[in-house]
Amino acid sequence: MRRQSWLVYLFGLLIVGISLVAVYIVYLLMTTPQTESITITPDTAFNGITAIEPPLLMSDFTLTNQHNEPIRLRDLSGKPILITFGFTSCPDICPFTLGEMRSIHEALADNADDINFVFISVDGERDTPDTLRDYFDLLRVDTFLIGMTGTPDSVRQLGEEYGVNFIYDEADDSGNYGVTHTAGMFLLDENQNWIRRYTYGMQASLIIEDIQQFFAGDV
Repeated sequence: MRRQSWLVYLFGLLIVGISLVAVYIVYLLMTTPQTESITITPDTAFNGITAIEPPLLMSDFTLTNQHNEPIRLRDLSGKPILITFGFTSCPDICPFTLGEMRSIHEALADNADDINFVFISVDGERDTPDTLRDYFDLLRVDTFLIGMTGTPDSVRQLGEEYGVNFIYDEADDSGNYGVTHTAGMFLLDENQNWIRRYTYGMQASLIIEDIQQFFAGDV
């Protein structure tokens, strides 16, 4: 009788031991980090166009154009305005951007005169009205492009609304320097509301298509 009691006791201990082992295994399965790989898919939907929603009414400002005349942003109201910031000593980004503006102007054909194309200099110390005029003539944009120049402080202040920054690089022994600046284009509607930002380097055909849709009332 005593032996039978011991067998029952040992059997009970075995059951308890098995239960504890099972609980421990479940615990390990629940707490051990899984090694399943995670694939991050880039967002391929972005085509370089950022819609500003809701549109932002931009502040008026006064600078000087390439004809040495004062010009205000509100002077251009009544037509959409395509703006870019740059400087005439720029070796690559600015000539490329103005080349795209020329392509956009040509592609818009009958609508080309219904939009103002604007280049705002971030290098007012060197980009005088005469310098702007010669630069536009060289790049064959003089027939349609509106240049604007002013003091660095005035341009920096108006640029803040567009998220535009610029920094003057250290001058070399000859006094030449570059300007690191925000690139791209900014589209305002006829009421000075900022509605689009076009990323630098995107296909000009996409900008043209977007502006044509704007004229057609599809955006």
